[in-house]
Parts: sequence; structure tokens; C-alpha cells
Amino acid sequence: MRQRGIVLRPGAVGAGGLVLLVLMTACSGGGSAGSTDRLATPEPGVASVAPVTPSGGSGTGAIAPTEGPEGAVGRVALRAYQSWWDAKIKAFADADSDGSQLSAYSSGQALSDSLASLHQLHEAKLVMVGTPRTSAVVKKLDLKANPQTAEIEDCLDVSEWHQADAVTQVVKDPPQRLSRYLSTTRLRKAGVGWIIVEVTREVGQTC
Repeated sequence: MRQRGIVLRPGAVGAGGLVLLVLMTACSGGGSAGSTDRLATPEPGVASVAPVTPSGGSGTGAIAPTEGPEGAVGRVALRAYQSWWDAKIKAFADADSDGSQLSAYSSGQALSDSLASLHQLHEAKLVMVGTPRTSAVVKKLDLKANPQTAEIEDCLDVSEWHQADAVTQVVKDPPQRLSRYLSTTRLRKAGVGWIIVEVTREVGQTC
């Protein structure tokens, strides 16, 4: 099952009355009181595993060239992806963050969904603690498009990234959350850099 971004779905609420696709649960059952129903992506810097080249968990077919002009562009896109994650981790760890730093790295669906999830964290008086691990590879590059586009596939390991009480820091993860899953992130060129525009998570696939 493919799931676009951090999508808020009316009616799919847990006991706390929240839906937050930052950390995903393994099933659609309700979360316990005081935790979000579906918290699982979605940051001190993201631990990175073998960027550009395929990693053991995330490779599902051909990847973009890693050498020459395309390889150089791909590395810039990967750095933008890592910077976006760094900004997300920092924002989600801060109970007072307004998420404004995310607009430097994302727009469209990716930005609006992240801000919605951040708002729900604040409403639940929760923050994210710990660090996710990424295994990102560039799957596609279109240097002829205007603007240029890129697609990054990642096996995200969020087993060490937890939702916690904003004051006490007591972990309040929802039950049966996914700890690893595939995600596809789409980027477009913006000036001299790259912007995250869409995130799709493969809810039915682990890696």
C-alpha cells in the first residue's frame, strides 16, 4: 500500500483523537491515550547510511548514475534531502517550534504535511526524541525537465526515534508502530538547490 506523505485522514483517530503519520503504526488500531495514533516517519542530525550507492535495505532496482554530471547532481540532491531531515528532527524535537525552518527545504505537500504533523505534536504536548537512520539512494534524475527533478528512495529506520512527553521526556510511542519502511521522496530544482515536494511511504513494505 502506498501512502502519500504525512496524510491526515478524517475519522482515523486514536483514543487521543489524533492522526499523525510521522511514525507509522503497523496497523490501523487506535493509539493509547497521550500518544498519537500513527506517529512513524517523518532529527540532532539524521544518521546516514551509504548515500548515493545502494544500501542493503532500500535498493529495489536500478538507481541513477553515481558518476559524471548526473552523479554530481545526485549528490547535491541527497544533501538537500539530508538537510530537510535535519530540519525536521530539530523542529519535531522542539515543543515551541513553528516549523518555519522547514520552508527552506520543502514546499507543497511535503511542507504542508510536515507542518500539520508538527501542529498535532504540539496539540498532544509531545515531541520527537532520538534520531532516525536513513539509507537514501537517488533512483531517478531528469536533468532535461524544467525545473529538473529527482527521486530518492530510502529505507527509513525509526526504531530509535520516539514520540515523548514534551515536559517529562517519557516515551509515548503508539503500539505496533513500524520501525522500518520504504519511502520515495520527490525533489525539484529551485535556483541552485533542491526542494522536497512530495513524500510517499510504502506502508505495506518493510526493508
